[in-house]
Amino acid sequence: MNQILDDSREIRRRDSQDMLGYLGRFDCQLDQALKIGNQIDLPTLPAGVRSVTVSGMGGSAASGDFLQMILGRELKVPLWVNRNYGAPGFVGPGTLSLLCSYSGNTEETVSAFQAAHAAGAPIVCISSGGTLARLAREHGHPWARIPGGQPPRSALGFLSFPCLAILSRLSLIPSRDRELAQCLDWVRDRIRAYGPDQDTSTNPAKQAAQVLHGKIPFVYGSQDRLELVARRWCGQFAENGKQLSCWRALPEMNHNEVVGWKHPADLLERILPVFLRDPEDHPRIQLRLDWTRRFLSRRSGTTLEYWTEGSSWLDRLLMLLLLGDYASVYLGLLNGEDPSPVAAIDELKTELSGTSETS
Repeated sequence: MNQILDDSREIRRRDSQDMLGYLGRFDCQLDQALKIGNQIDLPTLPAGVRSVTVSGMGGSAASGDFLQMILGRELKVPLWVNRNYGAPGFVGPGTLSLLCSYSGNTEETVSAFQAAHAAGAPIVCISSGGTLARLAREHGHPWARIPGGQPPRSALGFLSFPCLAILSRLSLIPSRDRELAQCLDWVRDRIRAYGPDQDTSTNPAKQAAQVLHGKIPFVYGSQDRLELVARRWCGQFAENGKQLSCWRALPEMNHNEVVGWKHPADLLERILPVFLRDPEDHPRIQLRLDWTRRFLSRRSGTTLEYWTEGSSWLDRLLMLLLLGDYASVYLGLLNGEDPSPVAAIDELKTELSGTSETS
């Protein structure tokens, strides 16, 4: 089974909708997305914006996670990722509301638009079209049109880089255009390292998929930083790999879950702890990660650890995101699955299409 990862004909057959092709063009996506964000007309913000919300679901909501990871404490107002119908109670004229839906038809995000509009919040919509684009035009809100035609989870650049440009142009963060442009060479380097043309013997993403195959990954990262990469990895394992997994953050995990690593004893060896690490994580979290890895290795038998690489935080973050994205596709191939279809989600949408969403 593992041999298929170096069989280009078999990969093309199983990856029928070319998920690997979308990953291989991620650098072009980032470049195009930055231009989109810099060209859109923007609202005039009231004095004293108090908060920012990013509303979206699934791969579209990942754009909000990306903003949180990149900006850290640089953004001087709270940023809330809204994965739900409606909008948080604090949303109003002092809240910049970014509405992200790749298709533009995600019902939770459309509901969030309606709530933010009713609350008088300044709004910017990001989608490839759909209901969100229509509502933005009808109500006079800016709409950033991104290219359509691919799975939302493969469009992280189209959904996140315009948001960074928007925050910069609205003077909520310093300009990052130069840093974003400079990261493209590093992204291309990682695409070559993780792509299907690189043999398994020298390909970290294929090697990760091989080790994870047949296991249940538990992915751990630092609170507010690599925790959100861990979340992305698990989302990609689910959609691309058709594979159950779990994600958690340290230090919180050390205050509860770690005690549970005892029962059911016969299951623990099927779980594979995966630790995502960065040299700039808090020193106390570094110590906790070291201890937790040693502790869990005694329960599960083995662990994996991946350190970020790159000259900037953006480089390091994109490196881990790409590693997880590629590994999830290879894991799907090893599971005998086509990475692109999401039959369970399609079934749910069909079921919901016969009912009306009220909010």
